[in-house]
Amino acid sequence: MRARPRSDATRLALLNAALDVAAEYGVKGVTHRRVAGAAGLSLGLTSYHFANLDDLLLEAFRLFVSHTSALYERQFHEATDLESMIDAALAVVNALKDSDRERTLLYELYAQSVRDPAYRELVTSWAESARAGVERLYSARTARFLEAAWEGASAQLIQGRDDQSDDELRDLFRLILLHDQGEVTGGTTAATPPG
Repeated sequence: MRARPRSDATRLALLNAALDVAAEYGVKGVTHRRVAGAAGLSLGLTSYHFANLDDLLLEAFRLFVSHTSALYERQFHEATDLESMIDAALAVVNALKDSDRERTLLYELYAQSVRDPAYRELVTSWAESARAGVERLYSARTARFLEAAWEGASAQLIQGRDDQSDDELRDLFRLILLHDQGEVTGGTTAATPPG
């Protein structure tokens, strides 16, 4: 049983290496050899830890989603007012601004989700989790609108466009959230807390 922590560490190293390779070469460029080389491990370990390359890639993207969403989901669930909800939505977009790797991996994830139901489920559950945080204070409809706004801004970043400032995005998110005045969970909005 002592080998388990080492085995877990090896598995994690392979998952991170698969993400690095996918970021550099695209999903189609991921091979067992490249992953093992990027991880600094023997080639046989990829097939020992994963049934096949598809299994390795799906697990790697699950890890990516877990790490990326942890960066901002907590903010959605801890938001208590209009401004903190705007901050949470902005954090989604800003998580991509400083990292070519994150942008590339998100693009690859979305591309895979078009073709593969397992990836689509991964993207869907990720989005549902973020929307659930918004829905604590706003209607489901507004949560969908807000998601569409941050997804659109994220898509522009993936395309290499960074022509919206944080202030402009804040204004957009504020307009969406303030529009929710009449359709609110519990009869209040984050903009007008119960009094």
